[in-house]
Amino acid sequence: MRKLFHFTILLLLSAIYISCDKDLTEDWNEVINLYVDAELGEYRPWGHPEDAEPLDGLKIKESKDADWGIIPMDGIEGFTHSLGWEFYLEVEKVYLANPPADASNIRYRLIRIVDEQKVRTPEFPTLEVKGALANSYTANIFEPVHFYLDGNDYMQQDLRELCDSLVFDIPWLKGTHLSRKIYFHETGRLQLISGWDHRFILPMSGLCRIKAYKDGNVVYSDAISVSLTNEKDFLMYNWKEITESMNNSIGYVNFVDEGHEFLSTHYVVGETPIAKVSLSKPTDDTLDWLYEYLYKLYKEPLYSSESFTQEQYKNLFTDIDDRETPLYIWQTASSLIALIHYYDTDEDITQYYIKAEPTK
Repeated sequence: MRKLFHFTILLLLSAIYISCDKDLTEDWNEVINLYVDAELGEYRPWGHPEDAEPLDGLKIKESKDADWGIIPMDGIEGFTHSLGWEFYLEVEKVYLANPPADASNIRYRLIRIVDEQKVRTPEFPTLEVKGALANSYTANIFEPVHFYLDGNDYMQQDLRELCDSLVFDIPWLKGTHLSRKIYFHETGRLQLISGWDHRFILPMSGLCRIKAYKDGNVVYSDAISVSLTNEKDFLMYNWKEITESMNNSIGYVNFVDEGHEFLSTHYVVGETPIAKVSLSKPTDDTLDWLYEYLYKLYKEPLYSSESFTQEQYKNLFTDIDDRETPLYIWQTASSLIALIHYYDTDEDITQYYIKAEPTK
């Protein structure tokens, strides 16, 4: 990784020397040569928040044997840096008698580029999944799938030169909000997400991919195959693994659709494990969304008539709460599953969630 340089180490030392040697009452200048490195450095200018990301800067020095110093990207007037290229410049070095507060008293102006050499070609990263074999990965729904970008130590710099944005998407999932920018560079703002978890909620298979955009056009893409199974008793649970109640909820990250992230909790009534699953951010369409989700998994419900569903709920389920109204009931070989409307009259709280327990 690039070394983190501090703004104060720049050739400000020479500025201090000059100010000691000369009592500057007016600006003066000299013509010098500068080496500019092919890669960028990082620095924190005076007053830069400690918890903020450091800024990119040019790595420069006046002789081959000197240490690199860092100046802002626009620190050499008239010069534009290109990643992967080393430059040898002739510049005018200006010493300011009255520099701005908290800023260097040195300015550089490009006279000419004496020499330039390409030493490295920027590269796009590849999309990988931790634990994948032969460019494919298999997981059960709700298990975390860890994606990451596999690139060199200069990934952010390379992306900055190669594209405007890099997008992760899951094209085989139909719906909205199924892509997310993992890199973008805009005026005054830069972001790179080099690793992320996603929990798939439906069993299916397909390619997950990254696409790089430059001036609105796709200039690069890479993909990895992911297969999702549904082999547990109920969504994220195997009933035999629930041996005691929990006091909090577990969240399941949906990287491309944060509006439909799940929460789960479980408890034990007698010897019967119970699971509740809900959306972390309920909306007006929560009921319809949960029904459609369960329909994709289990097709038509076994019971859907309001009065009959209520009766069967009391007969089939162990944990009965008078504040719960079962709207639909599904049954699989391992689980009883109900879509519940919960309403607490005392607290005026209403919500929808999925409730399940083992089939008797």
